[in-house]
Amino acid sequence: MKYHIGLISKLLGLSAGGIRLYERGGIVRSQREGDGGYRFYERPDIVSLMLAMSYRGCGFTLGEAEALVNTDDPDFVAESLRRREEKLEAEIRRKKLILERMRENRRMIENAPSEFGMVELRERPAFYRLEFMRGGDLILRPEDYSLFRKWRELSPFVFPSLRGNWEKFLREGLDENVAGLGLMESDAKRLGAERIAGRGIYYPPCPCIRAVMRIEGRFPLISASYLEPLKEYAEREKLTVAGDPVSHTFLSINRNGGGIRYRVMWLPVAEA
Repeated sequence: MKYHIGLISKLLGLSAGGIRLYERGGIVRSQREGDGGYRFYERPDIVSLMLAMSYRGCGFTLGEAEALVNTDDPDFVAESLRRREEKLEAEIRRKKLILERMRENRRMIENAPSEFGMVELRERPAFYRLEFMRGGDLILRPEDYSLFRKWRELSPFVFPSLRGNWEKFLREGLDENVAGLGLMESDAKRLGAERIAGRGIYYPPCPCIRAVMRIEGRFPLISASYLEPLKEYAEREKLTVAGDPVSHTFLSINRNGGGIRYRVMWLPVAEA
């Protein structure tokens, strides 16, 4: 029996253009009735189309679907499905990790208002930083551009991170920082990205003065007054600062002439 392209289009929910695309891919072959007649297909073509659509639904490309439909080797089909299973399982694992990261970011944003103004001593988890800009100057070497792109491909697990200059803050009250990308060590392990992360700077776990801050103004900031609560806490608790403050920016709201940043600030202190 002959089936016109319009009927197949309605039956399978494919546009005529979509059917022609499968035909150009070698999955079906149309015939014509007489000179200039309508394009029609036969029942095996409908079966081939449904099989190809099934493979496409599994994530195979049009070319891969064509190879699977037209092969006479069952082992080739089975092996192709096995490889696709492995790829899909990896995608599902990554999607689950992304979902966890999204939930964590949402909780940080929701909890932030109740944490503003709270300064406490807490252990900072281990993480990596890849520094790329000091003030407004790019400090990333050209040979490291590809490394920077690899870090960016780890989104949404990487985050904006600043490293301040504590000594300059104490002397001049100014905010001089180095911008970087941050990546928690736990995320690097779960993503299998330890080697890429390890090409950045490793920050081991350590005791820190921690504060969640809402910082508003024109960026980059000149005044570092937002660091005053950390300084006051260190003096009150008689803690010895053991390094520069680093931050994790988890929310950024841009406005004309400025913006708002939500940051977790970590100031390392010497162990008692």
